[in-house]
Formats: sequence, structure tokens, C-alpha cells
Amino acid sequence: MWFVLFATANPEEYGDLLHILEHTRLPEGVKVHRKLKIFGKPDVVVVFEARDEQSAEEFVKQFGRVSDVRTHLAINVGGYE
Repeated sequence: MWFVLFATANPEEYGDLLHILEHTRLPEGVKVHRKLKIFGKPDVVVVFEARDEQSAEEFVKQFGRVSDVRTHLAINVGGYE
């Protein structure tokens, strides 16, 4: 399952969000394909793959401590990695 995470930092916690982005903890069954810092909102976008919804949720929770997170299920339609 592929997911796209959009995170907008809480006030005063932008640096914490970037720290999490650079030191992301990967639960078993999660693979990150792209980590992007965005000029504008959201502040961060992460494209990742998870074996199931529980491992995806475990991954996303670390961002939720310092930001407003929205995560969407995505469908890979090409041969891109």
C-alpha cells in the first residue's frame, strides 16, 4: 500500500518537524520513497509504502506530535520508484 503524508508544523515546532523528517523512525514493513520539504503549506510531504494500515499509522504518529498531518492512500500507476 502506498501513502502520501502531508504535514504542516504546529506553531513554534517547525524545527522539530524537520528533525523528525531527517531522523525518521521506520517501523517494520515501512519503506520511504520520497521526503520533501515544501516552500509553502504543507511544510513536508512524504511518499511511503507500508505493508498494512497499522504499520502506516505507527509511522505517521511520529509526525503528528508536532504537526497537523493528513495522509492519503495512493495508487502507483507507473514504473517509478
